[in-house]
Amino acid sequence: MTIVKALKDYITGLQHIGHIVSDLDAAVASFCRLYGVDESTVRRVPNSPDEDAPTLFAFITVGDTEFELIQPQSDEACALLNASPSGGAGINHVAWRVSDIDACVGLLAEQGVAPGHVTPDGVVDTGRSRIVYLNPGDSGGILIELVEIRD
Repeated sequence: MTIVKALKDYITGLQHIGHIVSDLDAAVASFCRLYGVDESTVRRVPNSPDEDAPTLFAFITVGDTEFELIQPQSDEACALLNASPSGGAGINHVAWRVSDIDACVGLLAEQGVAPGHVTPDGVVDTGRSRIVYLNPGDSGGILIELVEIRD
């Protein structure tokens, strides 16, 4: 008997929920106040404010869920984020942690689901992880990110 794998067989958990914000510092302060999170536990990318970065990120863990707060700073980043199904504010994407990103991309390609949006050329190596976004047109209009964390 041949066992056919599906994407769910590679998902090991929720990686994060991406949320677009207009003011990262204000959003971080609100999350810390609301959830009682110590700001020293917030991971910012880049690590210090960089006026030249097209996008600023802050990762905040609440319970077992990580939120990725995203502040676009360039016209290009704004256009890219505004083109996503969620538009310019609110939840932008759901990121799933997977055990084998290459197997997932291959499996999804067989089903006609292609990388898209932020990563139209496929898997991107960020150093800490490997990521790929799925084309929202192939995933029911939901922007989905797959993340394989490096050990």
